[in-house]
Amino acid sequence: MAEELIFKSLPHKYPFLFIDKIVEIGEDYIIAQKNVSINEWFFEGHFPGNPVFPGVILIESVAQAAGVLFLSSFQEKENYLTLLLGVENFKFKKMVKPGDVLIIKVKKIKLKKIGNDYFPFAYAQILRDQEIVAEGNLNFALKRYENA
Repeated sequence: MAEELIFKSLPHKYPFLFIDKIVEIGEDYIIAQKNVSINEWFFEGHFPGNPVFPGVILIESVAQAAGVLFLSSFQEKENYLTLLLGVENFKFKKMVKPGDVLIIKVKKIKLKKIGNDYFPFAYAQILRDQEIVAEGNLNFALKRYENA
């Protein structure tokens, strides 16, 4: 059921879907999981012989988990698109390598509504073995599709 929420909330598909499962979801938080595999397409060039999970993809995985969280309470989630507007004070503390299992925690801090659009703010942490590998603040826009 939780994985179905991923596909109903996000337009992303393989190879650009960076969360594997929802561990837990509440009204203002989500815990998701990403299993890092050596078979990820970007490891071929980042970096050959020493694969490191790109920081920008870590942020994208947080944004995808946040999108699921923000749209989880919407009746018509397929009519909205979650857009990442900004990243603030995001720190990368540890390298992520193939074989790592990442736990992505996102907490909704506030939500503004302007017209038909919503603007949520969140704090996120990415953990490996209960150790923070990255954390920071992000803000988003939930835009209604033009044809909806």
